Amino acid sequence: MKAVYIVNDLKVAKILVDPMRRAILDLLRQRPMTQAQLAQELGLTGASLNYHIKKLRAKKLVVVAKKELEEHSIMQIFFSSIAYLFVYDLDSFPKDIARYFYPVSLERARSVVSMCMLKDRGYHIDQIPEAINTLSEHLARLLVKISKKYEQKDVQFGNEETVYEIYTKAFDAFMKQNIVQLKQSI
Repeated sequence: MKAVYIVNDLKVAKILVDPMRRAILDLLRQRPMTQAQLAQELGLTGASLNYHIKKLRAKKLVVVAKKELEEHSIMQIFFSSIAYLFVYDLDSFPKDIARYFYPVSLERARSVVSMCMLKDRGYHIDQIPEAINTLSEHLARLLVKISKKYEQKDVQFGNEETVYEIYTKAFDAFMKQNIVQLKQSI
């Protein structure tokens, strides 16, 4: 699969506006999966998953990775994403479409800034899907926990300082919870 696919085609962007399709691509970048596996992982019906796969295949965002003949001559078709990372060129789309991808870009930027704020603390995260997925799941929970302390705080328009503070505290809490594993992987 390609390392990166830059989404700058409006027709492709309209397909990826649906968050479930982005979730499918995220799972398929980790490993090839059948429609049944995807449906189970995402909590979708087979028909719903089939609809999304057809849309993704029509724009060549998902391909058949392999086919395996199972018992009773049942053919299992495994799909994969065409790219590991999808980057959205927000300048290529009208505002009504770009607004769907802005939160993804914003969260990536906030995460990068927060990680930079922690870089001098000697932490290391393995660059493998399992490590990143674990980070993502734990970070999501920690963001909720840390954010609860800020629910009553008022901020000025355009002031990202509090957002970075929340993210940094969540990253820091994650690092402290996993310090032994993180230090061992250095």
